Amino acid sequence: MAQVGRPTKYLPEYCQKVDEYLATTGREQTSLPMVEGFAVYLDVNKTTLYEWAKDYPEFSNALGKIKVKQLLQLVDDGIYGGKEVNSTIVKLLLQNNHGMKERKDYTSGDKPVPILNALSTNNSNPKNTEVK
Repeated sequence: MAQVGRPTKYLPEYCQKVDEYLATTGREQTSLPMVEGFAVYLDVNKTTLYEWAKDYPEFSNALGKIKVKQLLQLVDDGIYGGKEVNSTIVKLLLQNNHGMKERKDYTSGDKPVPILNALSTNNSNPKNTEVK
């Protein structure tokens, strides 16, 4: 069976490139480690990184280091301050990138709640069908 599409540009050395990238970013360099930053570092699209992570478990683990370092820096900056920290941005990144929440919904177990139809049969009056 012939392969479809372009051959991958993935190289096993990219796992070590994560460590090189992390050495160039973070607290001392005043920038936040990000998967998008690593994509720029390798000159590839971020979706390419996620595709490689699906196909190469060792690369997925290496890519996970970026999110862990990001999480640690966001928590440290958000809790301990230091330089001018935008707490709203820290909160947003922690919620969206790391699954942290401000509170827990105990009524639905954090599952989506279906929207109830406002005009359900219980609320309508079948005796009054005349339009005025």
